[in-house]
Amino acid sequence: MPRKGPVEIMSSRFAVGLIGMVVLCTGLACQRSVGQVQAESAYPMVTVTRENAKLAGLHDDIRLLGMLNRLQLSAEQINRLLPATEKLQQQRAAAQAELVAMEGDVEKALAQKRRLLLEDKPVPEGLGQLLQTLQRNEEAAREQAASKLGTSAKAVRALFTPEQLDIVTGQYEAQLQAQELLDWLRGLSDTDFGYESAANAEGLANPDGGFTQEALVKLFQTVRKLSVADYEKERNDYAKQLSPLYGASEDEENLQIAGAFSHPHMADLLRGKLKVIGDEAP
Repeated sequence: MPRKGPVEIMSSRFAVGLIGMVVLCTGLACQRSVGQVQAESAYPMVTVTRENAKLAGLHDDIRLLGMLNRLQLSAEQINRLLPATEKLQQQRAAAQAELVAMEGDVEKALAQKRRLLLEDKPVPEGLGQLLQTLQRNEEAAREQAASKLGTSAKAVRALFTPEQLDIVTGQYEAQLQAQELLDWLRGLSDTDFGYESAANAEGLANPDGGFTQEALVKLFQTVRKLSVADYEKERNDYAKQLSPLYGASEDEENLQIAGAFSHPHMADLLRGKLKVIGDEAP
């Protein structure tokens, strides 16, 4: 079994089946930033792609519906979620409109650089500095917009039950990963346990969060010594203790919520769910 190191901790935060963190982009901005354009090889790799917005939208809908089906929202919850969702959508759309305007400045600068290169003329140093400044401004605008969306997502967060919140934020998956780690460590030989417990404790340690390497090794040893019956009783409690190491911070959770519920399709999907609930009512 692979070690539960830092890379897996990070990836687990996005294993919820959501759209993920807030990603504000327009046109090709999701694919290439100004810095990436500047750093590209003079001989770009040949790629054969075909953009299909309808197909991408269907994939997004399927991921979002998978989450909504797990949440099992009541009609009352959906009616309360709709206004908060629409507010997030409007906020996201406004931020993206601002980015479109900023990209217009980037496009002008890049067009100027292209013209100079086409004419085999030197590119002024000031133009390169301008592109860097535009990139920094664009990235700052994205970060600020995402932060505001994360703050606004608190209104959506408050509408979920604790169990639903675990699903939306990935805490449920984080606990499952912690359980998987404990099950695996208990099944190792004494020699392998000594090595793997220390190595995993080192990879998972977060002293600022109250999880030192020494404390984790001690917890692993305690869990290993439990009888089968006692472990079955206490397994969930120990997994809950470890789950923060696999989960996201509250700010990251709010960004995940914002990313899903500011999606342009979310309000329509919620209305569709509301209709299904009404059709199924006796």
